[in-house]
Amino acid sequence: MSMIERIRTRRDANRRARAIEHALRSANSPAVRDEILAIAQRHMS
Repeated sequence: MSMIERIRTRRDANRRARAIEHALRSANSPAVRDEILAIAQRHMS
């Protein structure tokens, strides 16, 4: 894996993590939060 690919992968992961955190913060019900976490975990594996 090249250095550029590694940086790009890390940047994408950070962007995804920030988007998930933002979604969790703006989710107003626990059910929505659980759903976001379930989707995020599905995509991480």
